[in-house]
This record gives sequence, structure tokens and C-alpha cells, in this order.
Amino acid sequence: MNKKSAQKRFGHLPPKYKFSLNPYPEMRFTSCSHCGAKTGQRKLPLLIHVDPQHLIALNYTCRYCSRCNMLFGHKHEIEYILAEMFKRADPGVVGNRYFIIGTVEKKAWREGMQAPKQLEDALDFISDFKSFEEIRMTMGGWFKEGITPPVMEPPKSTDWVKR
Repeated sequence: MNKKSAQKRFGHLPPKYKFSLNPYPEMRFTSCSHCGAKTGQRKLPLLIHVDPQHLIALNYTCRYCSRCNMLFGHKHEIEYILAEMFKRADPGVVGNRYFIIGTVEKKAWREGMQAPKQLEDALDFISDFKSFEEIRMTMGGWFKEGITPPVMEPPKSTDWVKR
């Protein structure tokens, strides 16, 4: 069995984008971390699963590299939006694990805002990510030859925490 057929997919649409999550609030990407090309913006609904059983389609503006077909999201912005949304709807969920699954077709997202769809019907409009990664940066500065710079630990979340 090849690797592609072994992968489980959530949505029924083929994967469209790769996704990188930036956990460093003070760092932004105006160029792609993979190919160096300038990034643009793309606003699309991200499908996010929040434990225990919440699926949210969040219309979010990502940085986008057309060369790599890669979306870049900012963890602190997404967590802030989720925290504000759940503080009103279900405060006990704030701080739970979450996973960004993929994207939802814009037309289906708009229709779902008017009349929510059942999960079985929504799967036809969901596209998983081709790949998902959380970005890690190395520390800047001078290092002796042969020494690898240490990886900077991202700061702890201030919004998406249990209170």
C-alpha cells in the first residue's frame, strides 16, 4: 500500500494547500520561509477542531505563497479569536487542545453562516491540508563555526489558557 492511500482524510475534497503555523507573535513573514518569494494574502475559512467536539469554520486572512501553495497562519491571532468566541459560547473549552484541519469552500461557508449544515453534508466542501507544520526559528547572533544556533522557544499563549 502506498503512502497516499494510507493517509486518512477528513474532507471529501482533495487537499489544496500546505499550512505553516507561526507561534512567534513578534515575527511576521513577508516572504516565504521555504522558497523566499514574496507572500500575498488569502482570506479563507479555516476548519478548526477544538476538543472535545467543536468544529469551527473561521474566516481568517493568512499570508500566502503562490509558488509553494503555502498558507501561513499566526497562532496568537487564531487563539485570540477562538478565546473570544468561546468565552461567550462555552467558557470551559478555552485552553483545550485544537487542531487546524483544512479549509472550507467559501460559498459553503457563507451558506453555513445562514443555515448550519450537518457534518455529513459539510464534508463535501472541506479540503484537508497537504501538510501541516509549526514554524521554529533559531536564535540570531554569532556562533563558532560548526555550532548550530539553538532553537527559540515560542512564548506561551496568553489568550488560549484555562482560567
